[in-house]
Amino acid sequence: MSLLPFEGRKRTSPGNRPRTSSAVGVRFGFFCSMRITTVPLLFILTAAASAQPYVYVSNVSGNNVSVVNSANNQLLSLITVPAGPAGLAATPDGSDVYVTSQSMSNVSIISTASHSIIKTIPVGSVPVAVALTPNGAQAYVLNQGSNQVSVIDTTQKSVIATIGVGNRPSAIAFSPDGTHAFVANLLGNTVSVISTASRTVVGTFATQSGPAGLAVSPNGADIYVANEYSNTVTVHQNPSGSLVKTITGLVYPNSVALTPNGSHLYVTNGNASSVSIINTSTNTILHTLPTGSLPTSVAVSPDGAHAYVTNEFGFSLTVINTAANQVSTTIQRVGIYPVRVATSKL
Repeated sequence: MSLLPFEGRKRTSPGNRPRTSSAVGVRFGFFCSMRITTVPLLFILTAAASAQPYVYVSNVSGNNVSVVNSANNQLLSLITVPAGPAGLAATPDGSDVYVTSQSMSNVSIISTASHSIIKTIPVGSVPVAVALTPNGAQAYVLNQGSNQVSVIDTTQKSVIATIGVGNRPSAIAFSPDGTHAFVANLLGNTVSVISTASRTVVGTFATQSGPAGLAVSPNGADIYVANEYSNTVTVHQNPSGSLVKTITGLVYPNSVALTPNGSHLYVTNGNASSVSIINTSTNTILHTLPTGSLPTSVAVSPDGAHAYVTNEFGFSLTVINTAANQVSTTIQRVGIYPVRVATSKL
């Protein structure tokens, strides 16, 4: 049996983490009667015609992905996907969204034009995260149950390689030039460095305890790692992994996202119902903003204007105005246990 990654974020140590089947089953039992109102099809078509970017949220116990219009923060629709949706990421051109289903060990590809699944691809055990290479040619899927990365060719829409990594891979990001992928290994306390040319691990560097979130600066100089069991974000040189700075004052940090210009890093504090904003020029915390209960994921819009935070226990999505560094709104009832968020260009 494999571990459910998002359950572990509620605890202060890796012990006693519920297993996937039982945890998902409990959630279904509690919230099977929950209903989410969708918006009429005419409104959806109008929004699509306006070429407005979308925000996508995976709902681990809803077996669906929520589609939110970022212009008015309205829930447009719910896309049914295979059981246990977790990680998701949009292609650079915004044409597709890849969604991992940890209970079914597969990845579904959603067309952003039709908001329907166009392909489902088998991968390894308990896929929990996915990221697209900067050129969009490949999708890297983290299989937490088998400690592997599945590489999908986005043209062929099939797995072309499998790469072994560390213990319980939990987050992945690419260097801006696409030459390297970095994988945070939650229970290995390491980051695996993958050459995307050879599709092999070419290096490993140590982190603090519980690396759960990871981002690479737009200039490629720094790697930011959220260490949830250590309550820190560590800054490392790319690609050596040499430690540059340890940032404290966080509470179970589990996800990070950079603004497009790299000036600010947003960090979700899983056990504090908040998001901390770090100034990357000084590597210090500027602000900490309240969110809903158990924030698990943060993503910044392509234009850098907003940051979006999933609140797993709040069933909500917090929207932050990045210019003012203030919460602008919270979208209630966005889904049943929302755990990941991704933004997309249309």
